[in-house]
Amino acid sequence: MTARFLASPSIGRKLHYTYDIVIPKHTPYMVFSNHTTLWDHLMIGMAVKGHMFYVAGEHLFRKKSTRFIGAFLLDPIIRKKGAPADEVIRDIKERLSAGNNVWMSPEGVRSINGETAFISPGTGKLVKECGDLGAALITYRMHGGYLRRPRWGKTPRDGKMWGEFVHEYSPEELKGMTVDQINEAINRDLYVNTFDDQKKNPLPYTGTDLAECLETILYICPECKQMGKLHNKGDILSCECGYSVKFNEFGLFEPASGHELHHDNIVSWDHWQRDLIKENLPAYLVTPKDVPIESDEGQILGKIGALKSVEDLGTGKFSIYVDRLEFDGDKGKFVFPFADIEGFAFSLQMKILFSLHDGTYYEVESKIPRSAAKYMVLYRFLIGKEYK
Repeated sequence: MTARFLASPSIGRKLHYTYDIVIPKHTPYMVFSNHTTLWDHLMIGMAVKGHMFYVAGEHLFRKKSTRFIGAFLLDPIIRKKGAPADEVIRDIKERLSAGNNVWMSPEGVRSINGETAFISPGTGKLVKECGDLGAALITYRMHGGYLRRPRWGKTPRDGKMWGEFVHEYSPEELKGMTVDQINEAINRDLYVNTFDDQKKNPLPYTGTDLAECLETILYICPECKQMGKLHNKGDILSCECGYSVKFNEFGLFEPASGHELHHDNIVSWDHWQRDLIKENLPAYLVTPKDVPIESDEGQILGKIGALKSVEDLGTGKFSIYVDRLEFDGDKGKFVFPFADIEGFAFSLQMKILFSLHDGTYYEVESKIPRSAAKYMVLYRFLIGKEYK
């Protein structure tokens, strides 16, 4: 309540945020929304009446100041990305059982490409179990945030954001639904494609350097099909092969080099590059074990310890091979076989996060613009899992 009181006036005014107000019919309740900005929990808090506890990534509370503010105002449920979710599930159930309300984004990450991300089928099981505890489910869609503050960009843009109430599922409704039906409802209710929104109702999102760091999300050139050769400058994204596009204020691509425009939006381009990696998987799987499939220099490896401390393990080259991750830096060489990895994720712009079965937890930062998403997609396909 304190956070909502302090944040509501400035958020609504500065972010051009309008929203449907929800007065829940049932308590306790969970609020699920799609995830587009770092402010989503505050914007949901403005829209849905009643005190809520938020599920938040631990990487947001590394600094002592943010840990203190978060604990004082929010008392969040902390989730380690790239680590098992067992503790988070337990904490959510404990809060609901105590009569408290909880907000979370079941995607677990801010939208990567402007489309609602994959939602684990385990989400439906969690909701079903929470419904049995007497909790309702409220679904809410957020629009405009992806282009207002894209996760790949550093420079703020000016444009409209709005929140849309979708549905409130009572505990009785949830008890009458199967896990599959709950998953279907969540995916339907939270689905947003930013570029479908823009084509139906074009809205400008203005600023400078509109293509800034776009290569952290789009990592394969559609012209030469090479990985890691794209670079940004101003509103232009170009490849070393000469292909380039302009990213305009409506979030769409325009041709900028005389070449054919392969994709007019980020979602289409991203789906294509994922499909290309899947298509090339047989070739990747026969890559010699001493040859990296992809690598980047200027990477910083850290080991995350107690109280969110990070031990610097050096700066150097980070690579993905057919069977492992490898870091070769100024403080030594570290090898992480896929068989030892418990979870893999990425956050913010370029931070790679992964945990091992023994409980150790690592991050990889970058001194240069590079894609964390490419490593995530390669890792998933190399271990025999889909990436959606």
